[in-house]
Amino acid sequence: MNKVTILDIAEYVGVSKTSVSYVLSGKKKLSPEIERKILEAVEILGYSPPKMVARLNTKTPKTINFCLPLEKGLISNDPYYTPLIEGAMDYAFSRGYHLCITRLTLGDDRANNMFLDSLKFTKGVILCNLHKDLNYEQILVEKNIPYVANGTPESINTKYYVDTDIEGAGYQAASFLIKKGHQSIFYINLDEDLIQSQQRLSGFKLAHKEFNLPWKDENHAFCNVILEDSTKLMDSVLSKNSKQFSAVVTSNEIQAWGAIKALQKKKIQIPNQVAVVSMGGSSLAVLGYPNITTIDFNPAKIGAESARMLIEVIERKRIRPSHMIVPGKLIERESS
Repeated sequence: MNKVTILDIAEYVGVSKTSVSYVLSGKKKLSPEIERKILEAVEILGYSPPKMVARLNTKTPKTINFCLPLEKGLISNDPYYTPLIEGAMDYAFSRGYHLCITRLTLGDDRANNMFLDSLKFTKGVILCNLHKDLNYEQILVEKNIPYVANGTPESINTKYYVDTDIEGAGYQAASFLIKKGHQSIFYINLDEDLIQSQQRLSGFKLAHKEFNLPWKDENHAFCNVILEDSTKLMDSVLSKNSKQFSAVVTSNEIQAWGAIKALQKKKIQIPNQVAVVSMGGSSLAVLGYPNITTIDFNPAKIGAESARMLIEVIERKRIRPSHMIVPGKLIERESS
């Protein structure tokens, strides 16, 4: 038996093929009587649209793109990203939007091409933790695609962004330890090319300046978010300096556990001999001993606010340039 076509339906009802197409696609309203006859004919004749046509007639879902700068490892390697994404996803879903995730990697043409491809179907973009030397913002501006930066941008031309007070968190962590009498603190930062790493460093230095404590470049190092790498870094520091510091500040809990692992290997007591403070505030802070003192960034709130701001921009409910800064909250635990 030959497959039923739109022409068969048109001839059965006595209307044009165009009229049948209008009714089946929903692109144009006809009289209720004509629509009823066409739909009855569809049922009687057993018409089913080709799969491609069905896809074309489906309304494009509203999607926003969450772009992450992942140089090494997976999303799960950085405990900050999971609640950040969940916060954005939950809010987007509540407003009827889908969320896709795109990896941004320096020098990775495939990742960059996937980012460009995603712009063909997304309504807007959340750019997370911007690199200093990448031009994704400029691409979005040229293509007139709404975007919100997650993390304080380097350019004053960025109209919309949501961030933790990263510089304030660095200052808070350092000043907390200095007030406790720590005169020599070792700082483990994130990748050097992240804008937020420079802001964190600025906060560390500001605390030292305000408390008239000399800043030593040798007491600061950049490191990625891999447990083994932060352990190796701390091993190296301990072997060179013979523990010439009484506290360690890390940029997240993974780095903190790496540092703690190295300290415990050397039988160094925490916090009696060396205190440890991390930034981020993920659940990893309380998954081992000692529980880690943290500056809680509330990443779920940052993710939700980033999605809220972007959707307001997409829907033209927010026009004026604006930003939101979420303060970090110190949570003192056993490690300090």
